[in-house]
Parts: sequence; C-alpha cells; structure tokens
Amino acid sequence: MRCSGWSSLAISVCSALLLAAPAAAHVVASPGFIEGGSSDSISLAVPNERDEPMTGFSVTVPSDFVIVHAHPADGWDSEGDASTATWSEGSLAPGAEEKFGLELEAPTGPGPATLQATQRYPGGEVVEWPVVLTVLPATDSPSENLGWAVVTAGIGLLVVVAIAVLAWRRRLP
Repeated sequence: MRCSGWSSLAISVCSALLLAAPAAAHVVASPGFIEGGSSDSISLAVPNERDEPMTGFSVTVPSDFVIVHAHPADGWDSEGDASTATWSEGSLAPGAEEKFGLELEAPTGPGPATLQATQRYPGGEVVEWPVVLTVLPATDSPSENLGWAVVTAGIGLLVVVAIAVLAWRRRLP
C-alpha cells in the first residue's frame, strides 16, 4: 500500500511530536523538520542547565544525513565534517542559551531522525541529548509530473479522436 504525501507528512509530524516530548526542555531544533532529499539550515537552541559554563558543543547526525556546513556562532570556533559539527573555545554561562546553526542534507525517505547533541564542561563532564528532526516527504519532481501530464494528454487526445470519428460516421449517408 502506498501512502500519499499528506498522510506521510501527518504520520511524520505526529511521530516527531510524540518522540520529541521528553527532550523538549533541552536542545531543540528549529525548524523541527527538513524536506527529504534537500539541503536546508536548522538552528539548535542550546541551554546551559548546569551551574558551570559550557565550553564545547557538538552534533552528530545519522549516517543517511550529511552536514554541509556548521554555521559560526559568536565567540565559538566551529568545524565539522560530513557527520559531526563541533563548536569549541567558547563559553556559555549557566542559565544562558546559545543558538548553533547547521546546514543539513536530508535523506529522501520521510520519518523521524535523531541527531545526537553533546555539551562539554570544563571538568570533563559530558551531557548528551537526543534531538528529534522530522524528514518530510519530498515534493514531486518535475519528471514525475511530466509523466502524468503525458498520460493525461494521451487519454484526452484519444477521447477527442473518438468523438470526431463518431461525428464523422453519423454524417455519412
């Protein structure tokens, strides 16, 4: 059974909402979705919930995603490869929040995906958070639309020819 784009979207959004509820107070992606098969930027809101400054942050994506670019953040050095982006040499005060940006390339299949966010602290402590991101169904490509247009035009042409033949036959004595 094949699902329509809208039903796949509804299933993906509901799954993301159910899975994201436990992590809602921690690292949050905005927007919380990306279109399948495309590249887009997301922002990660990272709060420091500890009593000491956060000194490092990183994000690791699932194997079917690609990190295209780790956006710079004020006061932080950023670097990254296809699977992990890291911000270091900065400081986030206790109770403060920072936004870190990524440009991601998403897989074509829709559904929830979990990114792994890691916060680092001066004493060597590490705190990890799952970040749920929903991959939306890809919009129809122009080639798929062209195929349906050709089929529809062919059927329309056959109907017009059939009507013309019937009309011509009725005119004959």
